[in-house]
Amino acid sequence: VTHRTLRRLIKEGAIGKPLAARVFHAVYLPPRLQGWRLEGRGTGGGVILDITVHDADTLHFALDDDAEEVVALSGQQGLAKSGLEDAVMGAIRFRSGLLAQFHDAFTIKHTRTGFEVHGTEGSLIAEDVMTQEPRGQLFLQKDEKREEVELGEHEDLYARQVRHFNAAVNGRGTPFATAEDGVRSLALATAVLESAKTGQRVAVQY
Repeated sequence: VTHRTLRRLIKEGAIGKPLAARVFHAVYLPPRLQGWRLEGRGTGGGVILDITVHDADTLHFALDDDAEEVVALSGQQGLAKSGLEDAVMGAIRFRSGLLAQFHDAFTIKHTRTGFEVHGTEGSLIAEDVMTQEPRGQLFLQKDEKREEVELGEHEDLYARQVRHFNAAVNGRGTPFATAEDGVRSLALATAVLESAKTGQRVAVQY
């Protein structure tokens, strides 16, 4: 509900023209999830293929904009096996000219996630909203005035997705995320991998 509300407010012009975005998706990967995510690229492991793809999807959904190029640095901070990253930071340039920064990790225990979009007329600041848990807050800030945005009741994300997908399979609507959305997110993550490997800016290939 937080991301949908944020997207709606952007489309309604609540913050004017979006200029920049920030994604904080650095968490601590609990032991029950540590298997394949830390063991090898062939299994889809590493923080970029596991978390950065979700940043890509969130940014596209909220901004209705496509990434053009990325630059990123990755590292090993104690959880992933040799040759696999468990932390990454980077920046993305979008077709509109908007710039976004992201920080993803499996190694950060003492903070919360977040998503911010900053525009010519204000900022939308979402706190504790990048995990699967149905929680989080959204604030609209203009100058020194900060207001909490009413979100209504949070809902289990998986239950909502499965219910909506079942409806789509039965001819009632379309899935929230399409195959095209998945390819778009993977294209950005692949560019992040390449940039982290080469140290160069990388164009996103769709």
